[in-house]
Amino acid sequence: MNGRVRSPFASGLSAALRHKRLALVLWLGLLVSMLPVLIALGPLTKGFDEGPFRESIVKGWDSWGILSWLTFKSSEWAMFRPSFYLSAVLAVFVHLFLVGGVIATLLADVKRPVLRRVITEGASLFRPSLWAFFRFFLTLVFWEAVLVGGVRWLLKKIAGQDAPPNGGLASFAQMWTLVVGAFVYLNVSARFDLARIALARDDSPTARGAYRVAKERLSGSRASASLLLFGWLVLGFAVQLLFTNLGVRMSPHSDAGVFWLVVVRQLGFVVLAMTRVGFWGSLLAWEEARRPVAMPLSSWTAAATPPPEPIVLPETAPEAPAEPAPPESATGS
Repeated sequence: MNGRVRSPFASGLSAALRHKRLALVLWLGLLVSMLPVLIALGPLTKGFDEGPFRESIVKGWDSWGILSWLTFKSSEWAMFRPSFYLSAVLAVFVHLFLVGGVIATLLADVKRPVLRRVITEGASLFRPSLWAFFRFFLTLVFWEAVLVGGVRWLLKKIAGQDAPPNGGLASFAQMWTLVVGAFVYLNVSARFDLARIALARDDSPTARGAYRVAKERLSGSRASASLLLFGWLVLGFAVQLLFTNLGVRMSPHSDAGVFWLVVVRQLGFVVLAMTRVGFWGSLLAWEEARRPVAMPLSSWTAAATPPPEPIVLPETAPEAPAEPAPPESATGS
C-alpha cells in the first residue's frame, strides 16, 4: 500500500477489473431471469423463420420488417407477453438476491470462490433488501407523481386546452419532466443503494434502520452521490450502445454469423455487469469516506478516566534516637 487516496470512480474501476468473477455471477443471474423468454422464443419465431420478413431482417435488421411481423403475428405476440412479464419480475428478484451478496463479497475483497459466497450472503440479506426495495419503489412513485406529474398537470391547466404544442409552457413542462424526473430518480436510488450497503455492513439488521443510516451518509453529500450514480449509468449506456452498434454492423448472413453475433452480445452483457460491479465499488469507497471515525479504545479510556490524585502522606515528627542499653555488670549474681 502506498497510502495514496484514490477517488471513488477510480476505486470502482479497480474493483470492476479485480472482481471480474462477480460480473460473471451477475451475468448468470441475467441469463437465469431470461429463461422464460428463451423458452417461449422458439415457438414464437417458428413462423418468422418461414415468413417473408426473415431475409430482410437478417440482412439489414429492418425495423419495419419487425414492426410488420409483430402487426401480422399479434396472436403469437400476445401469447409471448406473459413470458416477458414473468422474466421481468424474475429479473428484479434475482437482482435483489445477488446484489446483497456482491456487496458483501466486495467488502470482504474475496476474488475466489465467489459464487457460493454471493449466494450465501444474498440469501441472508434478501429479506431486508426486499423491504428496502418496496420502500424505494413507493418513495420513487410518490415523489415522481408529486414533483413531476403534479407540476406537469398544473402547467397544462395554466396553459389551457388551446395552447400550442410547442409553446413556452409546453417546452418548460418537457424540460421540467426530464430534469426533475432524473434528479428525483438519482436521489431516491442513491439512498436505496446506500441502505443496501448499510445492510451488507451490518450497520442495521432492518431496512428501516438501514435507510436511517443512508440518510446520515447523504447529509450534505447528495450531489456527489447522485453524480457518481449518473456517471456509472452513462458508462453503462455507452457500453450498451457500443455493443449494439457492433451487432448491427456485423449483419450476419449465415448461422455462423448469428452464432458470433450472440457471442458478441453476451460479451456486451458481461461488460455491462462489470460496470455494475464498478459502481458498487465506487459507492463503497464513497461511503467509507463518510463513515464516522471511531476513536480507539485506549483514547476513550484515557478520556473517561481522570488522572489519579497524588497521595499526600501526613507529616510525622522525627523519631528520637534510641537510648543506649545499660552496660552489663562484670560480676555475675
